[in-house]
Amino acid sequence: MAIERVSKVVIAVHREKRDEFLTNLQRLGIFHITQTGWQPSDSAQRVPSGEEEMVQQLIKTIELLSKTEDASKKPRGRKQKVKDKVYLNRDEYEEIALTYEPIQQLNQIENLNKRREELQNRLRVIADETGQLTPWKKLPYSPRELTAFSKVKVLLGRFPSRTDFIKAQEMLLEREAALQMVEEEGGIVFAIVAVAMEMLPEVVAILQVCRWEEVDLPKKEKKPADALVELEEEKKGIIQEVKRIEEELLRLSDELPKLKVKADALLNGQKRKEVSAILPHTDSVFLIYGWIKDRDMPKLASLVQKTDFVTFARIKPEENENPPVALVNRRLWRPFELVLELYQLPLPNELDPTWLIAPFFGMFFALCLTDAGYGIVLAIITYFLMRRMGVDNKLLGIILIGAILTIPAGALVGGWFGDIPDRLGIGWLAAFKNRVMWFDPMKEPLKFFILSIALGYIQLITGIVFEIADCLRTKNYGEGLLGQLPWFLFLNSLTLRLAFGKSLPLWANSLLLILLLFAIAAIVVFTRRERATIFSQWLWFGLLGLFFIYISARMGWLPTLFLKIKWLILALFLGMIGYAGVTLIQNPKSKISKMVSIGLGVAVLIGVVLYSLHILPAVVPGILGIVFYFLSPAGQRLVKKFMWGGYALYGATSYLGVLLSYIRLMALGMCTGGVAVAINVIAWMILPVPVLGPLLALIVLVIGHSYNIAVNVLGAFVHSLRLQYVEFFPRFYTGGGEPFVPFREERRFVVTYETGK
Repeated sequence: MAIERVSKVVIAVHREKRDEFLTNLQRLGIFHITQTGWQPSDSAQRVPSGEEEMVQQLIKTIELLSKTEDASKKPRGRKQKVKDKVYLNRDEYEEIALTYEPIQQLNQIENLNKRREELQNRLRVIADETGQLTPWKKLPYSPRELTAFSKVKVLLGRFPSRTDFIKAQEMLLEREAALQMVEEEGGIVFAIVAVAMEMLPEVVAILQVCRWEEVDLPKKEKKPADALVELEEEKKGIIQEVKRIEEELLRLSDELPKLKVKADALLNGQKRKEVSAILPHTDSVFLIYGWIKDRDMPKLASLVQKTDFVTFARIKPEENENPPVALVNRRLWRPFELVLELYQLPLPNELDPTWLIAPFFGMFFALCLTDAGYGIVLAIITYFLMRRMGVDNKLLGIILIGAILTIPAGALVGGWFGDIPDRLGIGWLAAFKNRVMWFDPMKEPLKFFILSIALGYIQLITGIVFEIADCLRTKNYGEGLLGQLPWFLFLNSLTLRLAFGKSLPLWANSLLLILLLFAIAAIVVFTRRERATIFSQWLWFGLLGLFFIYISARMGWLPTLFLKIKWLILALFLGMIGYAGVTLIQNPKSKISKMVSIGLGVAVLIGVVLYSLHILPAVVPGILGIVFYFLSPAGQRLVKKFMWGGYALYGATSYLGVLLSYIRLMALGMCTGGVAVAINVIAWMILPVPVLGPLLALIVLVIGHSYNIAVNVLGAFVHSLRLQYVEFFPRFYTGGGEPFVPFREERRFVVTYETGK
């Protein structure tokens, strides 16, 4: 639940040991290499283009053989584990990577695949020609023969119906043309027309009237029937050859483990060469700058000790250089690191809020889904997906936790695939549902509304508390105690007084009101702070706070005991006037003349005396004093600060909008339940249908609830995410940290383990 401590390190490596050390450093996978601004020379080590082509050819071949193997349903070898990765110990991996040369196999596989593609293209051509010739298999002439006449034109075509064919026959009786049917399939008539050349335009016009469509057959030397036999024989031969090629490819798929090892080895070699190209160096030494977690420092020290001509040292980061951020959380919270990764990682001097996000995100997800049956199904599906895709999949981890929390959340609102327990008519099942149900959101939506708002309020206050704690941790006491604490007191005292004021005793109500008034004074006075004016700001904070309390007592909101603080207010008021007078004396270049200053000061004092004698109301010396103060040097610097404070207090209305945003939890939850009930209603409407009713109802239930789960899981995730980013993070979170990405081996196809483990 924190950010890992990291240190900046520089490693000096002799040129002759560079490749060996980079290989071992990559294998160790603990060092985050940083860019240094070094401009590599033209002679710097680059990845050869031939090597890149080899990697691309390997990847293409691996994909080809994997598809061939999957299509054949061939059992996996003993080393073929999850995710289609090869599982090898380190010694086996190193031996294959160093000794295996796949050029011959790659060329053989590429040639076989090219030949297979050629044959498959030919099969498609044969299929097209077969489709064209089949209706003409009764034609007693070859297509080539029909084009050999000089005075007669032979046309092949089709009519969409026998009626059109008969109509064409009748219209051609008086012309020098002969029309004969060859075949009839599905109502379509295939026919041959022989016409004298001079009559061709007229005959074509007649045929078009009868919806004739001319057909152009492949110019074969043989009759269609013989050509079809020949094509069938060719097809059989091609299929046999394709089968032999696929058998050969299947045999060569035994090379997959070695090909995958070689691909990973070359990919990792490319990464080493890319890193090597950016390393600053002299004629004999390469320097590797980067960051390492403090707990991994002994591993680096051990690696350096095992390698000759290598040394390292901790160095001080450059000015304004922030270290990369590596999060460390308990296994339960770890999936929720994804929320930060999709947004921004915390800055190195920030607290990691993952543990704070996790419970809220899980509860919000559960309330959006709000169906115990859906939670059970989703948990089972996610569990099996995690077994296939890996238990470290953070997205699936979040969904699994949300699904588990959905079960009690759905039970509390009576959601079990909508209202299935009630519809099934099983007494004990309905009784169990009613026993654990807290409320029915369809009948008592106000409770759901209050629950959503309450959770939103708790998260809002939690964010403010988190920011106060973070400020105190970084010794930013001004922001924590004067910037954030007043808002904490303001929101909580106002909420408690509005929600429970009628049931609280007088002393508790009075305490809450006093805290509220002092919080308002603090927000107005301390929203903008600076060291030079802090004394006068504290003076104004006391004066405003006590004044608000006195006014509240006059309004009857506080006991009359508090009316006696008017003398304390008067003392603070005189202190404020005196402080303003001192600043006037100390600053002779004030914007107002000495005569005006003296006049205003005397007027204020006279007004105070007359107020004490009950001759003038307090408002007269009060206004004069405020004018005198803000015309003095002490007050001129505070005017803008107090205006910003008043604007910030007005901004408190935005908190209402934030809270209302959490109503989406209720909206999505009720939407899930409402759609589930609607699906059940449709299924029960279909159920009485004779014979097929139960089957159709089951189909509606399965498809409907599956769709409802899919759509609302997406909505639950997206809206829970939005509440974190838009409503929660602005309370305390800055973000912008660079992720800690160690230089490590890429394991795209192979999983390695150390011998003996």
